[in-house]
Amino acid sequence: MKKRLFQTRRSAGAAILAAAILLCGTAAAQRTEETRTLVVVGAAAVQGSHITAARDAAIANGLMQAVCLATVEIASPEGFAENFKKLSELLLDRPDAYIQDFKVLSEATFAKNHRVLIQATVAGNKIREALAGAGLLREKAAAEPARVALTVEGTGSLGNFVKFRKALGGMAGIDGIQVQEMRANETTLLVGYKGSVQELASALMLQPYDAFTLTIVEAGDNSLRVALAPR
Repeated sequence: MKKRLFQTRRSAGAAILAAAILLCGTAAAQRTEETRTLVVVGAAAVQGSHITAARDAAIANGLMQAVCLATVEIASPEGFAENFKKLSELLLDRPDAYIQDFKVLSEATFAKNHRVLIQATVAGNKIREALAGAGLLREKAAAEPARVALTVEGTGSLGNFVKFRKALGGMAGIDGIQVQEMRANETTLLVGYKGSVQELASALMLQPYDAFTLTIVEAGDNSLRVALAPR
């Protein structure tokens, strides 16, 4: 018997589980279109007993790292490397101009070095504007939708399959659905989806199904198997 990985339920638990799959693997940086919040470490040498000066220098170092990380993400690593001198002068020499706010989460002194753990919110829109003004912004090409082989078990109940396909076609990120293979009680669809298989599985789990339940049977790199069962 095939192992059922997930099953839809009208409960908060199922929604939380699906959201957890969707968010799995995110780094310690959160972002919107205009800002990026990063956690970075800044460090500076302690000269004599001047801890305050070292702390200020460590904070400045951490903020520069935050701006650097955000710039690499916006400009791409290759673009950052190609224009490192210009970007250093444009952004890294005055990182405070691109920091929306920050706070020191923790700090300590180790062997004549003062280190600070900083949470910084970087104004990505300002970085983008600066890059565009200097002619250094390369717009990334839109990602091609992934082609996912979606096998649906339980399609012998034609009414349920029609409702499932209608729900699938109305989901965000779907870019085309084709029938690849039909059997007695299962159908394989070739689905264009702007996201990963795991994200597609999560999105399917969050859809409301009144006439049937949906179970995620198996998720691969470019394939997904689900099962429909009447309520």
